[in-house]
Amino acid sequence: MAVDGTPTGPPPTVDRTGNEPVDSAVDGTVDLTAGLPGRTGAIGGVESLVLDGRRLWFGFDFSSDQVLSPLIDDAGVMTRFAARHLRQRTGVHDESYWAELVRASVDASDLVWKDEQRTFTTRALESGDPGPAHGHLVYLLDAATTWDGHIPVHLRPDAAHTDEGTATRLRRLMSARFPVANWSLLLAPYLRGAERIGH
Repeated sequence: MAVDGTPTGPPPTVDRTGNEPVDSAVDGTVDLTAGLPGRTGAIGGVESLVLDGRRLWFGFDFSSDQVLSPLIDDAGVMTRFAARHLRQRTGVHDESYWAELVRASVDASDLVWKDEQRTFTTRALESGDPGPAHGHLVYLLDAATTWDGHIPVHLRPDAAHTDEGTATRLRRLMSARFPVANWSLLLAPYLRGAERIGH
């Protein structure tokens, strides 16, 4: 599915009442009155991951492999965001319904089998070795980034790049993409790590 919208900086988040935007523990703010451009009202569920020991929730569309929300570090805020901007196959649901899905996403994921596959540290990302979470990281970054569909000339396959490995090429392609909302929390340290180790 095509993604509408433009690259954004860190989003606003809301206070625990869901009313007034305030500074967030996750960098920036998320306006609950608006979903992600081109991804509002999509059918999806709730997933979570852990970054540097902090649980972060997000909406996810399993049919199009796209994230549907910023990374949100408060279960109540995620619940309200989902009730306003996400749908299930059975339609619109209230906050109590979404609160159950938010709680369930702590113990289980429909994207990975093991918790270590959705547990990240900035240090590991910057080292270039996210460990068992690497495959999931690449999948999430693809789901949480946009691009205009054309590969920049310096990233196209040609004689200068024929000896690049798949991982190196993937990192180079990721550097040409733009994270939606605050997903740079994962993408930025990953790209710093790739640059540091010379890939």
